[in-house]
Amino acid sequence: MGVLPDRSKSIVPTVYHDLMTNPKSPIIDFYPRDFELDMNGKKQEWEAVVKIPFIDETRLLPAMATKDPFLTEDEKIRNSFGTTMKFVYDKNTDFTYPSSLPGVFPDLDHCKCIENIFELPTMDGLDVYVGLIEGVKLGASALAGFPSLHTLPHAGQLGFHGVSIFQSESRNESMVVTLLEGEEKNTATTARNYLDKAVHVNYPFLQEVKVISVTDEMFTYTLVDSSQPATGANVQQIPHQPHNMSDFKRKANRIESTYSKRLGMIIGSVESLIQVEPLVGLRKTESGATIKQYAPIPGVEPDYATQTVVVEVISEDQRFLEKEALPMSEEFAIGTKAFFLGDMAYGRPLEVTGHSADGEKAEVWVSTLTVREQEFGHNIAQQSEGRDPYYPSYQVTKMLHLHPLVLSKLTSAFNVNSSGLRLNLGLNLKFEAKKLKVLGYSRKGNSGWEYSRKAIDLLAAYMTKFPEFIATIAANPQGDGWEDTTFYSDPQVAKQKMKEIGAWLKSNETKGFDRVPLEAEQLDETTVKLIEAAADKNNNAAGQITGKKINNIPRSALLKPQDAEQRTAGQRFTIGDRVVYVLDSGKVPIAMRGTVVGLTRTPRAMLLDVVFDFTFMGGTTLNERCSPFRGSTVPSDAVLNLSERQVLSLSAAAAARQPVQQSLPLRGAGEPAAAPGPLRGSFRGAVAGVGMNGHHVPRGGGSGPPPMNGNAPRGNGFVPRGRGGLGSATAPQQQPLNNSAPRGNGFAPRGRGGNRGGYTMVDNSDPTEGVVRNNTAFKPQSYNNAPPPAGLGEGVRGGGGAARGRGRGRGGRGRGEATVEG
Repeated sequence: MGVLPDRSKSIVPTVYHDLMTNPKSPIIDFYPRDFELDMNGKKQEWEAVVKIPFIDETRLLPAMATKDPFLTEDEKIRNSFGTTMKFVYDKNTDFTYPSSLPGVFPDLDHCKCIENIFELPTMDGLDVYVGLIEGVKLGASALAGFPSLHTLPHAGQLGFHGVSIFQSESRNESMVVTLLEGEEKNTATTARNYLDKAVHVNYPFLQEVKVISVTDEMFTYTLVDSSQPATGANVQQIPHQPHNMSDFKRKANRIESTYSKRLGMIIGSVESLIQVEPLVGLRKTESGATIKQYAPIPGVEPDYATQTVVVEVISEDQRFLEKEALPMSEEFAIGTKAFFLGDMAYGRPLEVTGHSADGEKAEVWVSTLTVREQEFGHNIAQQSEGRDPYYPSYQVTKMLHLHPLVLSKLTSAFNVNSSGLRLNLGLNLKFEAKKLKVLGYSRKGNSGWEYSRKAIDLLAAYMTKFPEFIATIAANPQGDGWEDTTFYSDPQVAKQKMKEIGAWLKSNETKGFDRVPLEAEQLDETTVKLIEAAADKNNNAAGQITGKKINNIPRSALLKPQDAEQRTAGQRFTIGDRVVYVLDSGKVPIAMRGTVVGLTRTPRAMLLDVVFDFTFMGGTTLNERCSPFRGSTVPSDAVLNLSERQVLSLSAAAAARQPVQQSLPLRGAGEPAAAPGPLRGSFRGAVAGVGMNGHHVPRGGGSGPPPMNGNAPRGNGFVPRGRGGLGSATAPQQQPLNNSAPRGNGFAPRGRGGNRGGYTMVDNSDPTEGVVRNNTAFKPQSYNNAPPPAGLGEGVRGGGGAARGRGRGRGGRGRGEATVEG
């Protein structure tokens, strides 16, 4: 009554409604409908300050007292203080707790909880201590997750800086922070020391990352071998192309501007950047050790200014500490509950009963099924796809004889102004701006929006029910700002028709359709019901659950619930996969099995809609798609994929079935280039690849002479070529094994490279042009007198000779490969 407007009166008991709505109420002024807004420089009304009087309790309480006698007993109890209860776990207790809401909540079997009255502690005889207790960590020593400016040396100053938070610069003074060690840390030499090391970025909201590379305006520095330290020859320096330099300047200016204008922080000129992979979690190795895992996160900027890097922190995040492997007998002590990852009973729960003599293997008792579980999810999902196909929008327009724009308007939100109200008379089947679709009705493919048969039938029913309304839209498909009188000239008729359309849409529950992200893959209600029925049938035929003792089980074949998120991350899932819940926390009971009926990908995780085989207290209906208490949305690392076994600990027989991975040949790096063989034709024609395309094939389409081996190594200097345009190939850091032709990356003058007679133009230019100068074996000489290749005059203009090409020698953009004889 003291904080709610009259439109929220349904929350309070009915007897008080009259005080909030009756004009004769003594406190009616507490609930005004019209009031003044103070925008206070804001743009949106919801950001404004509502100017209404404060509630006067000396008037409110007496007014409510006149209605208190009419409260029901339940309402009186609801408005009074209750008893504080405490629930304590007791492993020796085992009883059935009756349902608090029979018919909705089931009884709790094997309850091990004791209920006691909890007496709130009092302050009698105690003194209140005001202030921070001894040992608290502040500033740079603050625990992980508590931001502090003191993690880097800085200075603050109050001044007019024009900080922009809400699309406009501040007009008053702001506290501006200036980093003090930016110049010393801003060099690429300092940054190279960070390669392959863990540092912290996003100052002052620190986040741990691993440095992958360092970039300045001229070079990018990376490690040749990430297993070796970042010193000497292990750091390779990759020169930048012109467009790389432009990219660096743009990123550096953007980062500096964002810190300055958005965050009120002066970091200085950005001379170098680091590229990083964020810490995404921990990973459990097969040996039992726990190590950090770094990986790129889609949508997260990987570039950070070097001067904002925090190399070391005083208090590391205790949740992400690397740990060595514990002894088998300690990590998997007798009585430990886990899941089996062997081929025989993959995903079945087990209990450790002993260890081998050397302590490196375990003896377990595995729960097994007498009847093998049958796969059914994939078949039902595939049948559903064939039974309910989707049609592209262009086919739908032909089927319904609609203009494409009319179809787009009707399937989205279509607003019409009527009697001062804005009515949405669209079917709400797609939401382009919000990137949402309606499950079972629409989806977006590579070619655009697609609609199911249910959506088409709904559109047809709409057109049949209100033909005049649809015809008016079809007459002006590009129209906007629709009024009800546009459809019906009589205002009264128009108003009545708009109400009829709204009532019809409400009867079809178009606003209640299940909206999901575009990238989500989900089954509709009908298919989910079929999966439920198949799961019930499968459970009835499963037979008895028995146990089996297995000896000499390695550590890698045991999955503890505490380690599940680390070992199950990265699994692949498809609709219809069978899964088992392997966490000992969350709403789903451990070891419960189910079927995947939906996939939703987020930037950081994949979420699965799972219909489980049995009901449980924390279950949902998955937006009315499954039976009550049977569905749940869980992270993908909370379950084990039983259909596609990806965390399988391979036995000898299973390893034999695995495909043998072929190792790729190593590529040499930093080796001297081989001396080039004799050139064919003129120097420029040979280097630029006259008459040859990128695959050493004459462009005329004839057979021509085969490409020669022992080609000159690829370089990165200036390479003239015929009609090659501007080259932009990045300078290679390794020498290819095939010794292919030179590939330049500089400017190439445009020219045809050959005349129409098939003869090579004589080159009278400087023979040293475009040659890398550091080749000590190079001796300038003229190639003007080089004899023409054999058969050069044959097959002119693609005639019947061997080399039938026209000799135009395009060279390609930045490729221009040449073929020379060894």
